[in-house]
Formats: sequence, structure tokens, C-alpha cells
Amino acid sequence: MSLYEVRQFNNFPELINSSVDCFGDSIAFCQKKGDAVVNYTYNEFKSAVMSFGSFLSKSGFSEGRIAVCADNSVEWCIAYMAGAVYCETVVPVDKELTGENIAATIEKAGAKVLVTDQKTFLKLPENMGITIIGIDFESENIKPLSSLLTESNVLPMPTKAAGTPSVMLFTSGTTGKSKAVMLSQENICFDISAVMKIVKINHGERVLSLLPLHHTYECSISFLCCLYAGVTVCFGGGIKDIYKDFKLFAPHALVLVPLILKKFAAKFKKLPPLPDRLLKKRVLDFFGGNLRLVVCGAAPIESDVLKEVSRFIPTIIHGYGLTECSPIALCNPDFDVSLDSVGKPLPGTQAKIINPDENGTGEICVKGDMVMAGYFDGEKVNDVRDADGWFHTGDLGYCDEKGNYHITGRLKNLIVTPNGKNIYPEELELQLGEFKEITECMVYEGIDSRGSAAVWAKIVTTSDSDKVQKIIKKVNSKNAPYKAIKGFEIYEELPKNTSFKIIRNK
Repeated sequence: MSLYEVRQFNNFPELINSSVDCFGDSIAFCQKKGDAVVNYTYNEFKSAVMSFGSFLSKSGFSEGRIAVCADNSVEWCIAYMAGAVYCETVVPVDKELTGENIAATIEKAGAKVLVTDQKTFLKLPENMGITIIGIDFESENIKPLSSLLTESNVLPMPTKAAGTPSVMLFTSGTTGKSKAVMLSQENICFDISAVMKIVKINHGERVLSLLPLHHTYECSISFLCCLYAGVTVCFGGGIKDIYKDFKLFAPHALVLVPLILKKFAAKFKKLPPLPDRLLKKRVLDFFGGNLRLVVCGAAPIESDVLKEVSRFIPTIIHGYGLTECSPIALCNPDFDVSLDSVGKPLPGTQAKIINPDENGTGEICVKGDMVMAGYFDGEKVNDVRDADGWFHTGDLGYCDEKGNYHITGRLKNLIVTPNGKNIYPEELELQLGEFKEITECMVYEGIDSRGSAAVWAKIVTTSDSDKVQKIIKKVNSKNAPYKAIKGFEIYEELPKNTSFKIIRNK
């Protein structure tokens, strides 16, 4: 099957203008506010972006950076787009950080403006020395964003020179240290265009935004891809109201991380025995009746979970990416899904494995216009691609005979035994996760009785230690002796970041 046809756009102004031309009076955003649901058309979104952008420019912020730190909302999207287009850089910040960490991130980014909501504002230190604009509040010194969205004398959306960084995203990078990833509008638009060539979402469909928008996975897929396609992005009450929002918005598509999808899969397994047709109806009714597409990413997931959920949902696709790649690098097309792999390189991009071991596993490198401009060190943007233009991801995997890529682990998580054998923690975590008694796990390098490096596991379980010991014995029996899990600890919960990834260094 050939690729889907995609209209041309290279930057955010072109993306907005082409979507308005195609879908002007259609609903771009649908947002729950109290007991009401408010709609925003594509025309209204463009008008708001231009109004707020004009305010920023006229106020002298066009050469500066603007931070956005708040719950998901249409206002978040307006501030992000206006900042990226009219200012030097927009800086999405994780709203779940402590107030001190939010302030430190904003200071590190050098932002002069912060768009935030009241809940986040109340966490912040006093006298931050920057202009604050309130999404849902105002005060003597804080203007409400709503008052800045009806500018009558708007400035045209400026077009930046190709390759100019427009978005600064803080991430762990490939070394574990906090880094500022600099993405250009061209990076992001190329990635959106490439994804849309292999995944079809339709004008008039709805997606329910659940993951935090500061994360580029949610921002690019649930916001920007949908903005391109004429899809309505729905903002509800977040994870805590997820079941109510399924009924309210009846989404056609969801963007999820493995942790959430696995919880759904566990629910499906508890359904009573019924013919497949009735089971599918029960599951679809659970999601509001329209769900046809689930995109799962941001962390490894067992193929058995994907296969189980695919019994009920028409299309499940997953892939691989990282912030430095805007973020998608490898993906399954919706017309050629391989649930055992993360798919192939996006159209117009390349991937390869370097320094493979005897099994073909090595570091994944990618090349394409979705790769970031570089890391910002406080003074300049540093391009980290090698001399041939390849970006070294720091992730390990292999490519099968069909050209599909498989992720086996993270280079920095690699456990090396005293006799030089390599152990990939993620491989063992997926094996442990196949047992229903284990709800979460993390494999790491511990110490054995002789003081040598050994494999240990942190386990969250619905059972007891005796059952966990039996499970570990079964897992060990499937693997080479050097991969054996030597010990484990039981936890009530493992710490996670706001993208629901387990934090390994805690």
C-alpha cells in the first residue's frame, strides 16, 4: 500500500494557515470547563495565536523566551504556538515539578515570560522577576490570558529562517544529565508530515488528550498532528476523570503510554466469557463507542499486551522516539502493523545499528530532518550528530530481516557481568511483566555475595514474596545463566515521572 498523501507545510505559520484553509469553521478544540464544554474552531485558534503573539511582540518579548507551565488546555496550545512563532523560543515546563524546580528550569532557560495556571502559580517562589500571565486567574500584577486574545491590530505571523530553534525542551538526554533540546519548526513539521504519511486520522474525529503536553510525544501527536488533520482535540479532567471523559467525548483515537494501556488490558481480561463480537462491543462502549485507533509509545511494552488489546480495538500502533527526534523516529504504519517491533524508519529518514554484538544488537542511530538542531549549553546550540550526520540515540536494538526494528534496552542501563557479558534490563523487565502478579518492575545492577555486579529487581506485586521467587525462577530458567536475577525487593510502588516512566535512579 502506498503512503497517505500529505499537504506541504514546513513551519508553524504554514501549518496553521493550511489547516484554517481546510477546516476553518470546524472544531479544533473541545474543553471541559466546570459543567460546561467549550468549543474552539480553527479560525478562533489562529486568531487567538495571532492576538497573543502580537501582544508578546509589541511588549518587547520577540527576542526572548516564553515558558508555558500549566495543565493541558487550549490556552496551553495558544501560548505554545504564539511563543514558538512570535518569540525566540517557547519552553514547555513540567507542571508536576516542585515550585523551586519550576523556577530553576525557567531561570536555566532564560525565559522572561511565564504562562501558567493558578494551581501551578501557587507553588512558585515569590518575586521571580519575570512577567507572569494567568490562564485561569489574574491579580494586580498578573494579566489574564483571556484579555490578550482579542487584539484588533494583529501582526502577521513571522517566518523564521529555516533551522532556527523555536522550542526548548528539557530532557534527560542520552547521558542522564538534564539537557535542553532545541527543536526547530522544520524539525517538528517534518516529523508530523512523516507520521501522517503512515498513520491516518480523519477530519472530524476526536482525540482525548491525557498525557502532559509539555512532553513532546503528547504535544506532537495529540496536538500538532491533530491540528494538521482537522481532528478535534478534547481536554477533560485528566487521568482522574478518564472514565467520565470517555463517555463525554467518545474519542476516536487515544495516545497512551504502556502503563495506562496495561491497566486497560488487565480490565479486559476480567470481562466475562462472551463471543468476540460482544466482547468488542463491551470494550468499545467502555471507551465511549467510537475508539478505532490507539497509539502507544514513550516506553517499552510487551507484545502480548498489544496483541491482547488488538482483539478489541481496530488499530493499535506503536513506535520509538525521543525528544531529540521531535520525537518519532521509528513507527509502525497503520496499514502494516508489527506488534512485535517498533516498526521501520519514518518516510524520508534512515536508521542503522552500529557496533552490533554476535546477536546483531547494537546502538540505534538515526538520520533525518526530524533530528534536533542540538543541545543548548546556556550560550550556544551544539550539534551532536557525527561527521556523517547520524544521531546516536543511546538506545540498543536490532533490525530483523523485514527491516523492522526491535528495542532491547538503553546503553546507559546496560549491565556488564565480571566476565564481560551484556545484560539488557528491559529484556528481563518485559519477561517479568508477562506474569499477571507483577504490576511493575525494574531490573538493575546490584551486588552479589562476592561483591560482584549482579542482576537484581525491584518488584510491585499483587502476590507475596514466595510467588515472586517462583516467577523469577521461571524467568531465569528461560535465559542464559549469566542473566539470572539473583535477588529482588518488593515495593508498593515505583517512582515515575509525569510521562509515567519509571525513574531508574531512585
